[in-house]
Amino acid sequence: MNNDILNSAFVEIDVVNVNDGVVERKSDVVVGERAITVMIDKVGSFTIMCTPCDLEALAVGFIYSEGIITGKQDIVSVTVKESNPDVVGIVVDDPGRVAIQRNLIVASSCGMCGVRNIEKMLKEMPVCGDGLKLMAADVLRVVENLRPMQELFQVTGGSHAAGIFDGRGEIFAVAEDIGRHSALDKAIGKCILSGRSTAGCGAVLSGRVSLEMVTKAAKAGIEVIAAVSAPSSYAIDAAEKWNITLCGFVRGERLNIYTYPDRIVIE
Repeated sequence: MNNDILNSAFVEIDVVNVNDGVVERKSDVVVGERAITVMIDKVGSFTIMCTPCDLEALAVGFIYSEGIITGKQDIVSVTVKESNPDVVGIVVDDPGRVAIQRNLIVASSCGMCGVRNIEKMLKEMPVCGDGLKLMAADVLRVVENLRPMQELFQVTGGSHAAGIFDGRGEIFAVAEDIGRHSALDKAIGKCILSGRSTAGCGAVLSGRVSLEMVTKAAKAGIEVIAAVSAPSSYAIDAAEKWNITLCGFVRGERLNIYTYPDRIVIE
């Protein structure tokens, strides 16, 4: 396996044609995955299985979704360590207020590690605002516009993408990762680092929508989620409780609206 190219790696594979039994040896490109440790000074550390790109944005988006920071103003510094590029160091302005006494490994397939009481979270999360209205055609357009932005997926076919878009349906932050939740953390983290608010915006997702995806969106004040694939029952319940319009199977000329359809204007 060679060094990363576009956060991917070359492997040698056997391509089998079942019809004629021909086996062809080829080089293939697979999406990269590494263990990245986010070390928060005087707080604790997390190890995240992810695609090793946009690491500062990933770290910031992750600790934001964990409630360790409330915005850019809480960050003193965030740096990828020169001596170890698999470690992102973060200093927060008031580490004493952060109640975390654990070191976690967060898999690329799971973003809810450490959450013990989902029902408690569902009740305590503040509801999102109600300022976003979108034409149904714009929701479809956002999903279509995400596709050409998925450069890593075009090379490997193995990554998820997430984007944040405004009331005009324009995507202003996008990220890719092997994990759905890390892609969203990266996109939100990019917004935080650039000082752009996500409140009242929408999120576009390349895959399915689970509870942790809706949780991250709710914490960011995102009012509309548009996903290519299906939502889970818990995702729908959470979107209902937190005043989020959840759209799934946004493909071609159709979309399913699961919650709060009034935000989507039908021509």
